[in-house]
Amino acid sequence: MRHRVAVPLVVVLMTATIGRLLVLSPQVTDGETALLEGLSQHRHVLLDTIATIVQFALSNGAVVLIIAAVIGWLAVIRRRPLDATGFGITALAGWGAVGLVKVAVERPRPALTGDPLSVVTGSTSFPSSHTGALVSIVLGLALVAATARSRHSILLWGTVGVVLVGAARMYSGAHYPLDVLAALPVAWAGVMAGASLANIVVPALAFGFGWQQAGVSVAAPAARRTGSTAPAPAQHAGTVQASRADAADSSGSHGGAARSAQRTGSSREEHRVDRAA
Repeated sequence: MRHRVAVPLVVVLMTATIGRLLVLSPQVTDGETALLEGLSQHRHVLLDTIATIVQFALSNGAVVLIIAAVIGWLAVIRRRPLDATGFGITALAGWGAVGLVKVAVERPRPALTGDPLSVVTGSTSFPSSHTGALVSIVLGLALVAATARSRHSILLWGTVGVVLVGAARMYSGAHYPLDVLAALPVAWAGVMAGASLANIVVPALAFGFGWQQAGVSVAAPAARRTGSTAPAPAQHAGTVQASRADAADSSGSHGGAARSAQRTGSSREEHRVDRAA
């Protein structure tokens, strides 16, 4: 459990450190800016359309709707509430990790000489939120995939989508190349940390609310699995009955001894009377 949290934490800290070093390294930024300037000189209507669609399709509000839609699809249509909860936790954790690093690094967005393709919200760029959001969603779906074949398909098409989104963000001039690359390890680290959290939260919620999912059995929490030191009701009742029987036997034996003593005393009195007569 420790390494499942420690490794993602180290990855996030290392990536954030690299981001801060980039902020203090204008030479690297100048080289990336020159690359983006070259891309802006080769604009095409089709590429402009794709970049614009990517910008709005993976905006903050759209990502929330996508995650909510996948959760509803898994929980209601596929009847997999445990997987739906796990996906929600892992996807949000990955996307949230990207946002935290972005706030911590505070790398300004590229400043290009030409007109921007579209208005970009936010002033920081490291790492790319659009790329990180898609990586988080893809990895979250892969973790809850029902079969290995579906998992491979999700990872394959997800990789294609991530490459497309990253290229579109650079083409639009919204992110430097290193911004896009940094989103990959940060989103992965967030998803892995979210998976560790989901392994604790999901069974507890399932046991508490009585959630059921085909092919999945939820064990009771450790506190409830621990047996009580008090005897079971049936055993306790049997013990009480046995005690009562022993008491009855004891009372019977004491009563018999008393009656025997009384008869012995009466016989002695009669014998004395006969001798006196």
